[in-house]
Amino acid sequence: MTVWSKPSHKFATSTQEELPEDFKFGIDLSLGQLIETRNKPVIQWLAPDSRVKTNRVGGFRSRFKGRGMDFDEVRLYQIGDDIRNIDWKVTARTGEAHTKLFKEERERPVFVVLDQMPNMFFGTAEVFKSVVASKIAAQLMWNTLSNGDRFGALLFSQSNHVEMKPSSNRRNCMRLLNRIVENHQKILNLTFGEQKTVGKEDTSQVDSQFSQTLKRLKFLAKPGTLIHIVSDFNQFDESCQRHLSKLSQHADIHCIQISDPIERELPPDGLYGITDGTTNGFLNTQQKGMRENYRQAFENKIELVKDFALSHRGAFSQVDTNFKQQSVGQHQTNSGRALNEKMDASGNNNMSGGRR
Repeated sequence: MTVWSKPSHKFATSTQEELPEDFKFGIDLSLGQLIETRNKPVIQWLAPDSRVKTNRVGGFRSRFKGRGMDFDEVRLYQIGDDIRNIDWKVTARTGEAHTKLFKEERERPVFVVLDQMPNMFFGTAEVFKSVVASKIAAQLMWNTLSNGDRFGALLFSQSNHVEMKPSSNRRNCMRLLNRIVENHQKILNLTFGEQKTVGKEDTSQVDSQFSQTLKRLKFLAKPGTLIHIVSDFNQFDESCQRHLSKLSQHADIHCIQISDPIERELPPDGLYGITDGTTNGFLNTQQKGMRENYRQAFENKIELVKDFALSHRGAFSQVDTNFKQQSVGQHQTNSGRALNEKMDASGNNNMSGGRR
């Protein structure tokens, strides 16, 4: 393996990586697992239909007509048109001057906002929510680079904030994957290790981390940016909605909500022992009314995020810890149809699809 400037930074593949003996699949995270998403995508994507406002050349087709490489149409010559684009054949045939129009291809910046708060380190199915979110972020990175666009990211947790401005440099992106893994393992140890911080953190500060990250993103995201937010949206308060609403005025948003099956519905009727890490208690799931209220509260949270995304001309995806997915986009709001069709295998101007 090629060593970077720091010993902890290494290029690797899932087949080359040697995992520690105490590695717990579904809970721990490794660099190889994130690299593996390059060839084995986790979920399918729904690409928001939007226009780009960047000025650099790239692989994203803009709706703006200009001096691009792809021919679009012929129309009547207008004052101010470049005479070098006159279509002389059409002009001779019709007797009126016609000019050619072309589609511009522009490079699009893509941002991923990755939630690494302690509440993401939970799961009762295949993996933790934090593992699903990390793999989704990695899949988005590989897809962005393969499209020739620039990839940037913001990682936030209760005591850490990491940002990477959009870049097409694969070495920088690999450093980001390393940072995702390092942060994940560090937070995992702090949350469940001997020095767990449950009950010691500043709740007011925790609740504001999501909002602060979105506020910071307003200064980083340029017009035309595509923003993927990967989170369980537990801290999606009015402040977050206000910042994200302003971002949606010049950028496209894709809300990817991560959940666990037990968040949707309580376990079978019974009496269960529960703990928050410091105190113990019991949960009685035999009451029908409580079970219905619990389910309805989860559905309300899903609808809140979905309605917000669609009302701001964005896309919404819900992914659980069994990797089950439902997605819907702005162009589907009238019918409310979920994404069940296979995405374009070529990957041109779309987000890559498929799942393991």
